[in-house]
Amino acid sequence: MNANSYPHLACGVRLFWDEVRQQHFLLFPEGAVKLNKTAWAILKLCDRHHTIEEIIAELSAQFASPNVESDVRQLIDRISQRGFLNE
Repeated sequence: MNANSYPHLACGVRLFWDEVRQQHFLLFPEGAVKLNKTAWAILKLCDRHHTIEEIIAELSAQFASPNVESDVRQLIDRISQRGFLNE
């Protein structure tokens, strides 16, 4: 995906907050992946309304971390390679 892509979750994939476990998950037909707060923040912006650049800008404003851009790009690459994210 490039910086101007509008990433979104693939069909059958969704974000889920487990109230009992107090944990965020990425659910897909074959299972689930537990998400940390950073992954959750990135993926909830993958909504067809934000480009990758906009996601980076929004999260850079929220978090004072020099790694925001690389974190966003790495997660989007990994999740899209697994087929959970489309552009």
